[in-house]
Amino acid sequence: MVRTLVPMVLAIVLTAIGLLHFIWAFSHWPMKDAITFTKTLAGTDDGMMPPAPITLLVGLALIGGAVLTLMVNESLPAIGPEWLRLVGMYGLTVVLLVRGLGGYLMNSGAAVEFQQLNTVLYSPLCVVLGSLGGIVAVAASRR
Repeated sequence: MVRTLVPMVLAIVLTAIGLLHFIWAFSHWPMKDAITFTKTLAGTDDGMMPPAPITLLVGLALIGGAVLTLMVNESLPAIGPEWLRLVGMYGLTVVLLVRGLGGYLMNSGAAVEFQQLNTVLYSPLCVVLGSLGGIVAVAASRR
């Protein structure tokens, strides 16, 4: 299960969230307008969408994390040295856990809509994804 299900779930979820970021770089879908979008997803109520280049970079990083997960799991052909892939996998794990656990600090001063979703969805999801990443990294380290 650790060698099949965990990396696949992590890669699928990271890819889906990455694709959402690509969409969000150019639209406020699925929200009705930019103000609702920023209140719910960005934590601000000014209606200023996050800059497209940054949003695209986040999407690319998430999809890169999915590809890295599959390379570390040996589901995709590997690029680069094994040690570097492992460092990247542990790095992905740390970033997701920091966003998940530190995400609760983001609630201070954020829009109420964001606070609610961050508390029940965004931060817990990052903690779960970080935990899955840790499982993949540790399993790969033991091979």
